[in-house]
Amino acid sequence: MSENGVSFICLVGCRHNMRRVIFLALMLFVSIPVVTATDISSSEEHDDNGELSGNYTVKDGATWTVSGNYDVADETSIVVEEGSTMVISGSMNASSPPQLNLNTTSSVIVPVGDLGSSGTMRIVFAATVVYNITIEIGGNSTANVTGDQFDWTGNMDVDNITINISSNPFQTIGISEIILSPEGATPEMRTPDELSGEGISISIPDRAKAWSLDVQGTLIVTGSVFGAEISCSGTCTLDGAVMTSTSPIDVTGSISVTDSTFSHVQTDEDIIAWDNASVTWINSTGTGGETDNWVKVLTTRTIGVQNGYVGFYGYEMGYSSSNTSLLGDNNTFDAANMGDNIIEIGHSKRDRMVSWQDGDGVLHTESASGKIILSTPWGIYEHVISDLPKVNHFDVELDLPQLSFDSLIASEDENDVNSRLGVMATITNSGNAAANILLDCTANGSDANVGTTVPYPVAAGETIEIPMNWDSAAEGDFALECSIFVPYQFYGFEIVNANSGTATTESVSWSEAEDNSNNLFIPIAIGIVVAIIIYVMVARKKLNQEMLKEHLTEITETEEDDDETGTIE
Repeated sequence: MSENGVSFICLVGCRHNMRRVIFLALMLFVSIPVVTATDISSSEEHDDNGELSGNYTVKDGATWTVSGNYDVADETSIVVEEGSTMVISGSMNASSPPQLNLNTTSSVIVPVGDLGSSGTMRIVFAATVVYNITIEIGGNSTANVTGDQFDWTGNMDVDNITINISSNPFQTIGISEIILSPEGATPEMRTPDELSGEGISISIPDRAKAWSLDVQGTLIVTGSVFGAEISCSGTCTLDGAVMTSTSPIDVTGSISVTDSTFSHVQTDEDIIAWDNASVTWINSTGTGGETDNWVKVLTTRTIGVQNGYVGFYGYEMGYSSSNTSLLGDNNTFDAANMGDNIIEIGHSKRDRMVSWQDGDGVLHTESASGKIILSTPWGIYEHVISDLPKVNHFDVELDLPQLSFDSLIASEDENDVNSRLGVMATITNSGNAAANILLDCTANGSDANVGTTVPYPVAAGETIEIPMNWDSAAEGDFALECSIFVPYQFYGFEIVNANSGTATTESVSWSEAEDNSNNLFIPIAIGIVVAIIIYVMVARKKLNQEMLKEHLTEITETEEDDDETGTIE
């Protein structure tokens, strides 16, 4: 390349805002209208070509029509008040030179147009590349690229050159321009709006300086808009509009898009409709790819429950069909919201995204469900939400027991101390869930021993009787008072009837058993006499039997002796 050619490349590459310089230079010779900020109080039309700069307010009742082609200076602000209208039938484009932003993996197509058999292509970055990136062109990769620019030399006798760039998410990579310098020919520049590809978007270099359009009234766009941040709380109509790098349009009112085109937005959505905002999309083209035509997002997503012990599980929520872990009251740990009985169930925008139309124009709606749960000593209570409401807030109530203490009856009105007295408790559950309950009983100012240590199951709609054995170690007239023990997990719930949660027996007289030992003398004496008589009778009978036996023995011996006496012959 000639020395002059090299010098020219340096001039363009080192001062890649030359177009801006040339534009400013031309202003010295050409009178271009510059419309300064003002209030638009009556209907008017700007049909010239020029620049808009500053802060504008279209007042109630006025209509501002921009039918000319205008550059809009950085940080220009336009407010369309309620009751007013703005019509853009010409063009309103950010005056800052655009840059081409790259995703972590991007493919940039550079139109070459058969400039020559060989030459140098210079990629001029919008900001210094600090972290290493990889650039692949024509099958040859260069790793660890940093700095302000990158040069490649090769064949330019082609229609297009494709540049594949891989970077990391720690930095935003932007291209301000590409310079093609064919050998022996005049260099040519390709601006971001002349480049195409995948994983790219066109924007102004500093989004903080983008011009803004706040529509509280009515906006009608039939022309083109570049580099604006648009919010629409009123009514926005895009009919045949060309919207480039408009960031996502934030809609809290309504928007209608017909025969229009979006390209190079800053996020994954061309339009974000918040809460109850409405979107109509007819025969229009979005940025495409991973960028959705529009999404509907809830600004908040919360559930109201009865107390802080109730938890929530979510299933297939939002854009990513996410499942949640157990979420509880004040799960953001914001001290200002402690004890508000509100569960936040959508922490990210994706979790709060309830419907969307993707880049292919296919409509999607989340199929989310949920479950609230309360774990208690009485049991685990659950409520399934088969179709999670697509609203900012809703309240949920659990099906729980509803208990009443019907009666407490003692079997006697007096009893001995340290001996058992039968008592019958009757309890009704008129609620929609079962419970395993325990009773707390007191008498004489302290805990009463009623012989119950296990929980008693009572089903929904059931009345049960609980037998108890009450004893007292102290004398006196006492009543037994029993109540249903309510675990702390039910704080805030009225699960025991306030007027019948406690029952009391009639007063029972407790006393020591009487000592009746003196009254036993006569029975004992009689017993002794009877015993003596019986003893004497038994002894006499025995004596008679012995005497009879001896007499019989003597008779027998006499007879034997007589038999032995006789005459000797």
